[in-house]
Amino acid sequence: MSFNTFSQTDTIKKIVLTEKVGREVVKDLVRGDVCGQLLILKDERINNLQEQNTKLVEIIKIKDSILSKKDDIIIIQDKAIGWWKKPQLHGYLRVQTVNISLVDPYLFGTLMLEFPKIKIGGQYFVQLNNPIGYGLILEYKLF
Repeated sequence: MSFNTFSQTDTIKKIVLTEKVGREVVKDLVRGDVCGQLLILKDERINNLQEQNTKLVEIIKIKDSILSKKDDIIIIQDKAIGWWKKPQLHGYLRVQTVNISLVDPYLFGTLMLEFPKIKIGGQYFVQLNNPIGYGLILEYKLF
């Protein structure tokens, strides 16, 4: 047989509490224990978050160092690949005259496939009193 009671009498100093005051004392003691446990858990969580934060800061520093060297890495890769880069296609339209005057102007249309050092293309030109013509263009970049 068991009883759900507690002693209202302090065995050392013989202080007697009423039942209502005793219940409030027990509630405060239980709340204090729970709050102490919650405080310990919160401190552990704060420590875990601080550790994660330091790890993330280290990761960010590593990534920043990699990004700062990105251009150097790209240059090295370009040198390893060689001079070949993806060619670009450009079209040009221009007017050319013999003198500063606009007498007998030539109309040129050019389509060029351009590499870093070489340009290959075709040209189409029109002049008022002459027949229409076309030609090939090959350019090499010296400097």
